Amino acid sequence: MNKPRIIISGVSGKIGKTLVTSAIINLLREHGYKVQPFKIGPDFIDPSYHNIFSSMSSRNLDSIMFNKETIITSFCKAVEDADICVIEGVFGLYDSLDGVSERGSTAELSKILRAPVVLIVDAERINRGLLAIIKGFLEFDREVRIGGIILNNIAHEKQREKIIYALRENFKELEIVGVIYRDSLIEEKMKYRHLGLIPASERTSEIEELKQIIRKVSSQIDVDNLVKLASNVEEICPPESGETHPIARSSIKIGIIRDSIFSFYYPENVEFLEALAGKIYYIDSINDSSLPDVDLLYIGGGFPEVYAEMLEKNKPLKNDIKKKYEGGLKIYAECGGLIYLSSSVKTFSGEEYEMIGLIDGQIEMSRRPVGHGYVYLSTIRDNPLTDLNQRLIGHEFHYSRLNLREKVDFAFRVERGYGVDGLHDGVMKENLLAMYTHLHFLHNPEIFRKLTMWPHKS
Repeated sequence: MNKPRIIISGVSGKIGKTLVTSAIINLLREHGYKVQPFKIGPDFIDPSYHNIFSSMSSRNLDSIMFNKETIITSFCKAVEDADICVIEGVFGLYDSLDGVSERGSTAELSKILRAPVVLIVDAERINRGLLAIIKGFLEFDREVRIGGIILNNIAHEKQREKIIYALRENFKELEIVGVIYRDSLIEEKMKYRHLGLIPASERTSEIEELKQIIRKVSSQIDVDNLVKLASNVEEICPPESGETHPIARSSIKIGIIRDSIFSFYYPENVEFLEALAGKIYYIDSINDSSLPDVDLLYIGGGFPEVYAEMLEKNKPLKNDIKKKYEGGLKIYAECGGLIYLSSSVKTFSGEEYEMIGLIDGQIEMSRRPVGHGYVYLSTIRDNPLTDLNQRLIGHEFHYSRLNLREKVDFAFRVERGYGVDGLHDGVMKENLLAMYTHLHFLHNPEIFRKLTMWPHKS
């Protein structure tokens, strides 16, 4: 498999990777390419921007949750119908899980996929000093093939001329792929909220404005240089024993709350459920007044804390979920879903709103992250996902705490991460499992198989 592919990385985080990646996807689409986007790391928000500009759903590549064989197999399968692949990195190019090894870094993924890297550098208030930064990145790990540079935050033409002249004199092998000028509108539209960028699913009224600024950035990127770099790749081969996950369709009916509030779902998780279930129903937490007739309800992550007032007002849906739960409905929830199942949410501004109330406890928002990063869990109680002593790897990113007012059983002990209370995750009740940890089908497909068997157990 020698499909053209390119990784968009930076010298650090918050340097414009999502902006540039989206602009590149848009540019390639305008030139007639079918683009398969990817995001390195366990991210839901950045891929939502890729999806605006690509006809193919953005997918995650993660060397912590997935092994090398899974990464290559999944990548090769996803790109079968694409002309070119654009991969957005995580943090800075060499930043990793432990800060010492390369594990979990964009650099590690570039080696696994044998993909060239375009490095974004921030040119704000600097010129010749960029040469030292670039030289360090080129020499730090020569197995990582940095083929091009994008200059971001250029103030004016004179600064651009100085930097480009210096780059061409000192790094003749590097392609200058783009020069992006500072723009206050871009800064405003791509500003951060507490979990990063605002998900694109929440910005439907701004989509045309977003498309305009992305096209403006696209016009500052050299598509010919980019395609030349992306096409100069080595072949990678999926392992002959590549994992396959045969799916036998069942009669189970699954409801998924998926809307502008609850939008954090890995594509593979949903695809597995769609392939297996007899019927899938998608529910809107604001506009729907009742659940369809389903056996299992899946509530993913999102921002219920931001839209708590709207969720409180939809009492018919909340009451119907509670009624059907009492009638035997099984519920699996992650992060935002856990918040929705609680008694109430106390927002950043101190206001409190009622949620469903299946978990007797108040969610309280914090100004600082409570749980952020990879989570290692060990099973301490048989549950709808795992058997006793089984271990899981997932991801959490939440600014909230669950202050329980009832005694609950927990499914997991937290070995790394925070979970619900720093020690445990996975609130278990009669027909309910709710946790802060997000899990990915490709980490362990069997957990989702077991989940879909849950409604059929006595």
